[in-house]
Amino acid sequence: MALLIAACATTVPRGHLKEDETLTNIKIGATTRDEVQKLLGSPSSESTFGPPTWYYVSSIHENRSIMPTKVVDQHVIEIAFDAGGVVTSLKQYTMADGKEVEIASQETPTEGQKLGFFEQILANLGRFNNTDTGGASNSHTHGTGGTPTGYPGR
Repeated sequence: MALLIAACATTVPRGHLKEDETLTNIKIGATTRDEVQKLLGSPSSESTFGPPTWYYVSSIHENRSIMPTKVVDQHVIEIAFDAGGVVTSLKQYTMADGKEVEIASQETPTEGQKLGFFEQILANLGRFNNTDTGGASNSHTHGTGGTPTGYPGR
């Protein structure tokens, strides 16, 4: 059985494929942002605060027929730039540098009432009254048999 599952395994590369020879062309203090983009393409992600930083993320996933997908290799290249757009640092991270992050299972409470299905249905029953009783109306007329409002020329 294990041989059958292993025979159905495929590896799928995702993201930016790491190329060491391309990274050697990036020189700290000399290479510009435009040159990095020509060498590596658009980044996978960019920093939202702090110094301008680009991240190139690549991973290799292993798919097995009935097993969940598993990440078997991951690389992140971090390239920081100064205000003039020149490279100030280049760092590489692997899966060993990663940290597991626990997803919070808590819910954010919302204001207001929490109505069940039948409460929602029954709460709307009183909203459709005839205009003769002075309640809310579900029609577009004034009084009984009047001209519809909101329709010019009628």
